[in-house]
Amino acid sequence: MLIIVFLLPAFSFPVLVANLPAGEETVKTFVWIYPFYMLLSAWLAWSAYQTRPYVSWILLLLMALSSAAVWALVMNPGLAAA
Repeated sequence: MLIIVFLLPAFSFPVLVANLPAGEETVKTFVWIYPFYMLLSAWLAWSAYQTRPYVSWILLLLMALSSAAVWALVMNPGLAAA
């Protein structure tokens, strides 16, 4: 259940694409990779939970941090150039 909660920001992909800054190819690449990364991480966290729960928690933490990073890149276009 918690893995699904961490996966929910991936469904904001249309909003991210609509707010892409013009001319920022690096940000565009990260935004297009983001949903695939989130799905893969969620699947890996789910499959690792029974045998290695610490790996699952680390993957969930990385999912949360990458969600914040992608949103920061899209909403603050100057961050990509810095």
